[in-house]
Amino acid sequence: MLLFHNGTLHALDPRYPQAEALLVGDDGRIAAVGTLAEVEAAARPGTRRVDLAGRTLIPGFNDAHVHIWKLGLLLTRQVPASIKAAPDIENIIENFRDRAENLPKGTWILGRGYNEAELPERRHPTRHDLDGASLEHPIALTRTCGHMVVANSLALEMAGITHDTPNPPGGVIVRDLNGDATGLLQETAMGLVTRIIPELSDEDMAEAIKACLRHQLSLGITSATDPLLMPSHTRVYRLLESRGELAVRVNGMPIRRPDGGTETLPLPERHLSDFLRIDSVKFFADGGLSGATAALGEPYKVTLQHGLLRFELIELVELMWEAHNAGFRIGTHAIGDVAIDQVLTAYEVLHQRKPGLRHRIEHLGLPDSDHLRRCKALDVIAVPQTVFLPALGAAFRRYLPDSYLPRCYPVRAMLDAGLTVALSSDAPVVPDDNPLLGMQAALDRRDPFGDPIAPEQAITAAEALYAYTMGGAIASGDAANRGSLTPGKWADLTVLSGDPLTTPVEALTDLRVEQTYVGGVLAYN
Repeated sequence: MLLFHNGTLHALDPRYPQAEALLVGDDGRIAAVGTLAEVEAAARPGTRRVDLAGRTLIPGFNDAHVHIWKLGLLLTRQVPASIKAAPDIENIIENFRDRAENLPKGTWILGRGYNEAELPERRHPTRHDLDGASLEHPIALTRTCGHMVVANSLALEMAGITHDTPNPPGGVIVRDLNGDATGLLQETAMGLVTRIIPELSDEDMAEAIKACLRHQLSLGITSATDPLLMPSHTRVYRLLESRGELAVRVNGMPIRRPDGGTETLPLPERHLSDFLRIDSVKFFADGGLSGATAALGEPYKVTLQHGLLRFELIELVELMWEAHNAGFRIGTHAIGDVAIDQVLTAYEVLHQRKPGLRHRIEHLGLPDSDHLRRCKALDVIAVPQTVFLPALGAAFRRYLPDSYLPRCYPVRAMLDAGLTVALSSDAPVVPDDNPLLGMQAALDRRDPFGDPIAPEQAITAAEALYAYTMGGAIASGDAANRGSLTPGKWADLTVLSGDPLTTPVEALTDLRVEQTYVGGVLAYN
């Protein structure tokens, strides 16, 4: 047994508002919470004691929407192209050129992280730019949002993309004035290239996933939802689980319709264990906000386009119904108001046919008050990312119509409407997935230049902490076993250097994660 004492405890359970100590049982679950005397009375002889020495104990953070395998690949294999790694397009090219020099000809080189709104050139790279890195290696560079890919000429040739290739449904092959592909592929058009990239071996993918999980433990994250699994990723997660190598509890959401085609993947095998849950599926309704492809009712500034819907409503309803009727919960990416309206209409049809399941909307970026009312009526769980504001706020200001900014990721309005909110990072869409940064952004709502975006949508530190712990547990269906310091739940715990509920907002990211426990076992120190 393990007894934590002499610090601040935030149980996030109203039954324990002023807990002084916590006891972990030999089964890895919380055995007792309360006053020091009460907890000591429940302890057995030989119980080890952890003196918090004034530090703060909280439930482990839950990142409710983070692309674990993608972040793992960026940490282990891919060329980084964020503004810090490559401050301009020439530096992006140089990073790819350096990688190409050490790889056999014909080897695919993948990278991620650029944002044209931050680059001094204020434009996307092109195939000609990437040709400057190599003409003998196919190259694919993913924009930070994950909704656009730039390919070099060799990659386009291998994908069969020519002057006459039509846009796939829900996607755009961006072309120059002569009608030739620039290399930029938006939304489902990405799949024309990504589907021909050779799959990694299971062992290479496993190493990437494990690298991300180690990274998450250092941030105090003990649970996470990976919201875009192909069958190969699900297979690797099952492999890691069988070996006891999942260091963080994962809720996986297999995708139904991959990019670049009309194939619908079969419903996954339902699976539930202590470390891996697969009983939800994922859909995309529209594009990304920072790249101006989320579906809006008004045109974007700069592009003068309205964004993209991935589906016609009738097809989306029928694909969702197959999952809903089989008992699978659904998480749907919907950012723009047009997409949110479409998804809510589809969810309403599902509940009319067969009520009971709680579905999610991932991002819920630009809802109006009527959308939130409809969300509440359906008991929809909102999974937004306040961390987008410091990471992508410059792009929001560049592209969004001015009338949309006041409702940009309106978490205050979501909570006031009575929604369950699960905060998350969507990494590697953002360069920093620290939950403390996400909390800070939920409180101050500042863009990269320190200017607030819709400051009236700020929430409290207590609300943000709940949304990063219990909110995620509710969203994945795990409210009974994690998310609060409650007896019977897993002893997934994070020790912080200070109290996030009393630390000034500007100093939240100065707090350190000093220890992370999973099932009562020290996993990061």
